[in-house]
Amino acid sequence: MCSISTFLILIFTCILINCILVFLLSTKNRSQQIKLFSAIFIFLLIWVLGLILQVTFSESLNIPPVYFDYIVYIGVCFSPVFFLLLSICFAKSTIDFSKKRYWLLFIIPTISLLVLWTNDFHHAFYKVYSTTPSESVFGWYFYLHSVYSYLLFAISFFTLLKYSIKNSGFFSKQAMLILVGSFFPIFINIAGYFNTIDIYITPISFTFSILCYIIAILKFDFLKVTPIALQKVVDRISDSYIIINDNNYIVDFNKTFLDTFSLKAKDIRNTNIENLFDSTYSLKNEKDIFINSFKEARSTGKTIKLQKFFEALNKYFDIEINTIFNNDSSLGTLVLFKDITQHIKDVQTIEQNQEILIEKERLATLRTNDWSELLIT
Repeated sequence: MCSISTFLILIFTCILINCILVFLLSTKNRSQQIKLFSAIFIFLLIWVLGLILQVTFSESLNIPPVYFDYIVYIGVCFSPVFFLLLSICFAKSTIDFSKKRYWLLFIIPTISLLVLWTNDFHHAFYKVYSTTPSESVFGWYFYLHSVYSYLLFAISFFTLLKYSIKNSGFFSKQAMLILVGSFFPIFINIAGYFNTIDIYITPISFTFSILCYIIAILKFDFLKVTPIALQKVVDRISDSYIIINDNNYIVDFNKTFLDTFSLKAKDIRNTNIENLFDSTYSLKNEKDIFINSFKEARSTGKTIKLQKFFEALNKYFDIEINTIFNNDSSLGTLVLFKDITQHIKDVQTIEQNQEILIEKERLATLRTNDWSELLIT
């Protein structure tokens, strides 16, 4: 049914999955991410174990190999659901399972198992079963199940990829490793439907995936850091910021910036920074100095610091302009606006009070001198 080398790799994959599971389940204070990650490995383990049982006992006990698929498909059906949940959790920090929409994801996988387990009565899942997918004849429900599973994987990939691009750096290395590791067996699985690849190749490709996961866990501390919804954090920061790409288009900003300059997100996202200055009353008079500062920051790689009074807002700002680099490659320009209006007013009040005190002391001194002169006279 499969070669000895394939069987041994299945065993090796099973051992790897068990090692990862032991590590995950021995982790103290397990977060929601760790629990979902563990669930994925449990279903992968069921998948691989089902195939090992099929190879070991199907011919020796004269059991139709399709019956072992009843076990295999427990992992096949539910692993896409948990992978989607993990990607959502990775992007949003946590999942509220009290919301019904997450539980609805399990309906089709559950129906898929029931259809498969009763396949002998209706052949809606398999008309002809073979360990070589290209030789199998599938029923109508198999295609519904496949579309749903691949759709979940596609959404998961998109979620992780979007999160990685938006948060380039430390988190992105973790996400990209998990993305590549998860996509590889899916690619192999799809290839199996168009070639003579047998069903044992897909779980064997998990070996590569597991290596990616191990690197993400051990090298980049995937399980020691709770991913956060970065946008929600920066929106709560009191300082304003915008990020401009090398073509001078605004690619990111926080809510504080919108509120400070009375702007709307739809009006400035992917807008040229020069157009923003031209169309925004509070920024109109500052265009030249900002454009020159952007150019200087990009050409020198240094932090440009400015202190500006925005007359239209009646506010003072400390402004920092930095070019963001990744491996000597420019990712864009970060502009930070720190509102120091209250600080300036406090300083002005102190200076005024000091001037008043000095004047009072001067007047007191004059009076004292006048009295001294009178007494002498």
